[in-house]
Amino acid sequence: MGRRYLVALVLGASVLAGCATVQKPIPATGALFDNKERPVAIAIEKLPEPGQVMLGNQGLLDVVINRANAKAIVERLQKQDFTTVSGLPESFRQGLASRQIPVVMVAEPIDTESMPKYTEGSGEGVALRDYRPLAKKYKADKLLLVTARSLGTVRTYYGFLPTGAPEGYVALTGQLIDLSTNRLEWYERVDVRASAMGDWDQAPEYENLMRAVDESTRTAASKLRGSFFLEQAAPTVPPVAGSAAKPAGQ
Repeated sequence: MGRRYLVALVLGASVLAGCATVQKPIPATGALFDNKERPVAIAIEKLPEPGQVMLGNQGLLDVVINRANAKAIVERLQKQDFTTVSGLPESFRQGLASRQIPVVMVAEPIDTESMPKYTEGSGEGVALRDYRPLAKKYKADKLLLVTARSLGTVRTYYGFLPTGAPEGYVALTGQLIDLSTNRLEWYERVDVRASAMGDWDQAPEYENLMRAVDESTRTAASKLRGSFFLEQAAPTVPPVAGSAAKPAGQ
């Protein structure tokens, strides 16, 4: 079909760009913590498989080649520790408990894809899925839901040629939903990249690149929690990780 490439790789475009209509951030306010009598259910969606998001203009053959070339990195990512993300519900529980907000912990990850879409209204400030039945199920007035949209690395290509080194990449979404109205009281998307310092191409363990993945994981989790609890952001540091012993690979 020639190479007037796909605008973005099937695997990666929707992850970074989102849907055609993207919910704008809804900042948290101190008023969220004023009512000490409305229980909040805290849940997380099932984590996606760690992988490499591949962006850029690519034809179908390019996609096949780029996936094959990224296979070793993706296999290494399967062993990576993402408990900082999976532990976010507990971190949110501790924060709410310290503010005397009653909490209900949802033990199993929520499968939002199996939930019906909310059809009684749409647009800005309304959750896409109908979460209202969860009020009775968990005896809660609100749902604080954490979603990991992407865990692993990201790399940009032109055709089958990479235009830069892979980077650590973690994308998270947090939302607080009023279970009586399905409206959003807080909504935040966090996307964090971290470059490996030094040589990233250290197969099979990719030590420097995995340190960058760790950095993006910690930073994304901290930013999401901080945006909800109105915490002061830590001083900005260069988004790099690893050893500077060797020049970065291409």
